[in-house]
Amino acid sequence: MYVSRLSVHTLRGKTHEVEEELKKLLEMVVKAGGVKSRVLCTHFASLGAPDVVFEQEAQDLATLETQITNANVTDSADFQQWTTRMSGLLSQSPKREPDRRFEIAAPCRER
Repeated sequence: MYVSRLSVHTLRGKTHEVEEELKKLLEMVVKAGGVKSRVLCTHFASLGAPDVVFEQEAQDLATLETQITNANVTDSADFQQWTTRMSGLLSQSPKREPDRRFEIAAPCRER
């Protein structure tokens, strides 16, 4: 199982709006066949506003890449309008980098 994370750095006071917009992205991903996607709010060394993370899980890397690059999502008018709305809420452009894919291992055991 793999997880891909897209970290979004919000402008101060725009976190709730970004969360709502990412929920719309989640709906688009689900319509395109993506499963186990979620929106998380984080506070990892954030300057100003909290960061928001969009996560997708997939059984293998090929499936994950298909979900990420699915032309049904990124080429749609809804997605293009979504990106325009999102750009005004962010302090910097989000990037889904290759190092943001993680293999889910078995749970750690206590020693």
